[in-house]
Amino acid sequence: MRPNIILLVLDCVRFDGLHRFGNPRTVTPTLDRLAENSRRYTQARSAAIWTLPSHASMFTGLHPRQHGVNVETRWLDERIPTMAQLLQRAGYQTAAFSTNAWVGPHFGLDRGFEHFAALWRIIPSMGRARFPWWEKALRKGLLERSDKGARKLNKYVRKWWRKERDENRPFFIFGLYLDAHLPYRPPKGYAERLLDAEALRRARAANQDAWAYMADEVSMTPEDFAGLRALYDAEIAYVDDMIADLLAFLDSVGALQNTLIAVTSDHGENIGDHGLMDHQYCVCDTLARVPLIIHYPQAFAPGDNDAPVQHTDLLPTFLHLAEAAPAIPLPGHNLLTANPEFQITQYTAPHQHRFARRHPHFDPASKGYDRTYDAITRDGYKLIRSNQNDVWLYHLADDPGEMMDLAGRQPHRVAELSAALDAWLQEHPPVARAGAAPELDEDLQKHLRGLGYL
Repeated sequence: MRPNIILLVLDCVRFDGLHRFGNPRTVTPTLDRLAENSRRYTQARSAAIWTLPSHASMFTGLHPRQHGVNVETRWLDERIPTMAQLLQRAGYQTAAFSTNAWVGPHFGLDRGFEHFAALWRIIPSMGRARFPWWEKALRKGLLERSDKGARKLNKYVRKWWRKERDENRPFFIFGLYLDAHLPYRPPKGYAERLLDAEALRRARAANQDAWAYMADEVSMTPEDFAGLRALYDAEIAYVDDMIADLLAFLDSVGALQNTLIAVTSDHGENIGDHGLMDHQYCVCDTLARVPLIIHYPQAFAPGDNDAPVQHTDLLPTFLHLAEAAPAIPLPGHNLLTANPEFQITQYTAPHQHRFARRHPHFDPASKGYDRTYDAITRDGYKLIRSNQNDVWLYHLADDPGEMMDLAGRQPHRVAELSAALDAWLQEHPPVARAGAAPELDEDLQKHLRGLGYL
């Protein structure tokens, strides 16, 4: 019997954001309990390091080089089939609940979803429709307080289930929780669990303008970043509570019977790591390494698995369980039948417009923010190469923070991994050219600017 499939993505949640994966704070009891009875992929990595290309990779099973989606070419080519389209063709009822506008109709990522809730809108069904004056007036007051949409996501899943669920078909539900994204403003009571009153005051006063920090216009201390990490962890704690609420509802209506639950994040977060904030300008493991939990004991025996898996392996795995075939060749692996040998992470276009608009006197090239990157991780080593032929090599077991560059000391390994990366690039050319997205409504642009993207 084919399983139902639930894919939950925790925007911006680092691998060590979950207590089960290394967070010293016990902020994720729900996900920790789920992980205890699930396959836990301890070395999972994303294909990209920010929301749009990462979800494009999850949805298509292709790497950024192949699907072409990045900050410059934002529209997923319609000739590339998506996860939702393939599962829908296989007879699944498909529904998506997205709190981040990058994952939605403006960029072609709603294709295949019979129901798509654009939860950054006051009326989610409005999707790509322009923002009327009254929505602009109400938006800040209703949508952008401390909750960035998690509670609303749960509400609309309930609504969809009660009004639209077709019991004669298996379902595919996708949910994206935005709350751990900058700015870190957890709901009342969550940060108070982690910080005393004075520490909380200092944390809230710390700079959260990532680009001002990276343009050297704001100086920050280790104490500032420690405070921000606590606020970030508080946001994760809130998401964990919302997932508990969602799973309790789904269990109450019998939706968790014969259901695969996959929980991951689209990318991690730099909170002062590598001199960076937010999630741009590097492919280090603070951004590339992600939690991945697959709960489906019928096929995935619970326990740790340290295989080098990544998001491009999800689609082949789901299609196998759905008894469906891919429409185009996919680079990923069915995790039930094969273990990958290496991982590829890419950053195919740098975000420079933010500096040009808000920090015109800063030259992004002066700090390497004009570079793109390819990374290959194999046998415990990670090679990173920029489009300017800079090369770094790290041994992750000894140096998980990627602080000690071994490229000069191990030229043989640099040559070996460079050859493997070159071969992969040669064997995986672009499948289609991504294009310019339709013109964005000004209010949507403001929303994306508020998240730090434009």
